[in-house]
Amino acid sequence: MDKSQDKSSLTMFDGMRRMLASVSIVTASNRAGERFAMTASSVTSVSAEPPSLLVCVNQKAGLDHAIDESEFFCVNVLSAKHKQVAVNCASSDTLETRFQHGNWHVEENTGCYFLGDAQAIFFCRKQLVQPYGTHHIYVGDVIETRVAQGEVSPLGYLNGDYFTP
Repeated sequence: MDKSQDKSSLTMFDGMRRMLASVSIVTASNRAGERFAMTASSVTSVSAEPPSLLVCVNQKAGLDHAIDESEFFCVNVLSAKHKQVAVNCASSDTLETRFQHGNWHVEENTGCYFLGDAQAIFFCRKQLVQPYGTHHIYVGDVIETRVAQGEVSPLGYLNGDYFTP
């Protein structure tokens, strides 16, 4: 990478810190049954027909290999009370450390782990994988959605920190 590309990347990262993002935890299990979780702000809807979500995952992340091996992945939209879960799943600690906090359950049909008290839970069947740069772009058809009752209190990410609007 030359200096102009390096400067462009740094400027881009600085600009991205100013983009408000909802915080989610993406989960999947590999063929051996090991569970993986990663904090993500790069989740977005793709289409209403079929209902689908897009998730971007760094190719070096353990979750990337798990989604690659699996038919399913799960997106857990976090609430304000899930900040510690987000911190754990964003760290490079061991896999099981990521599951020490939170109301984790396993969905029997997909094998995906989910937070029972998340703002919303999307169980997805992987449909498309596209490599781009350092990441894989995964598109999954939403096969089930669960939405929490009560107050909407999402966990957000802005300027390198978690917050609640």
